[in-house]
Amino acid sequence: MEPASILIVEDEPVVAKDIQLSLQRLGYRVPATATSGEDAIRKAGDTHPDLILMDIVLKGKMDGVETALQIQRRQDVPVIYLTAYADNHTLERAKVTSPAGYMLKPYQANELRTTIELALHRAQHDRHMRERLRWIATTVRCIGDGIVTTDRGGRVTYMNPAAEEFTRVTQEEAVGMSVTALMGFPDDEGTQQGNNPANQAMAEMRLVTIDQATVISRQGELRSIRGSVAPVVDDGGAVLGAVFVFHQRVPGDRHLALPNSQTEAIWRTEERLGRPQGIINLCSWCKRVPDQSGEWYDLATFIAERSAIQFNGGLCPDCMDQCFPCDGRHK
Repeated sequence: MEPASILIVEDEPVVAKDIQLSLQRLGYRVPATATSGEDAIRKAGDTHPDLILMDIVLKGKMDGVETALQIQRRQDVPVIYLTAYADNHTLERAKVTSPAGYMLKPYQANELRTTIELALHRAQHDRHMRERLRWIATTVRCIGDGIVTTDRGGRVTYMNPAAEEFTRVTQEEAVGMSVTALMGFPDDEGTQQGNNPANQAMAEMRLVTIDQATVISRQGELRSIRGSVAPVVDDGGAVLGAVFVFHQRVPGDRHLALPNSQTEAIWRTEERLGRPQGIINLCSWCKRVPDQSGEWYDLATFIAERSAIQFNGGLCPDCMDQCFPCDGRHK
């Protein structure tokens, strides 16, 4: 494994050389040293270090705290302050940059190594977490199901574009609204806990499934949805909020005026009549199927082109658990 590279920012050349030798003896690489804030910003951009050892008091217009702020706006790099100052004012200013460590001079080599290794490990962990969150955030924005998250009071904290399109309410408008008001559950629909499925999921600490519910838009339009609501809890079991995932159950409006039992009966009849018969060759590896000409399609495209079935992108329960874990309390 290539040794970590560390940029030293220290305005005293003798001290900087001593730190450099200490780091090299510990097995780290020192691509450069800087004596001022401006010099540090330039060399950080040139060398892209894994970590920066920063003195707080520097000569010139910028001190170490301001220098760290400027660098962190350009690069994702942890900073350890190595300074002779430990007064409250200096500490409070340093906190603004969320430093990876804070060491006082004179330092011990073993202490320096421990602080650096912990900082590098934490930086790598945080970087992986941010990457994972970006994947999840992009997935949530792109899927066809509407997703609404709430706080522990059932008030909206986030909604994805699909939910915005369904409700015709922007996220900025929705934040702080009750999910019941946002979705338009009428008084005789929804679930318990004040017709708020998010409240029910949080109160009962379980996944609440909505097989069918009729909602009323702001324009008075009736639409039928199905979905589920899962509570979000912390490591100690305390409820943080809920995640509501839904999609429109029946395309069009022709069944929405019927009672639930009649709608369900019609839907099941159509399901039986539209069910294709026969055997289809399916590739066990890529899950594609051939048509009569021998051209291969993905299974969803093949079915959609040959039936009245429409596919709506979303998350299965297993993927739902991975993206929005709820501490295994599904019942």
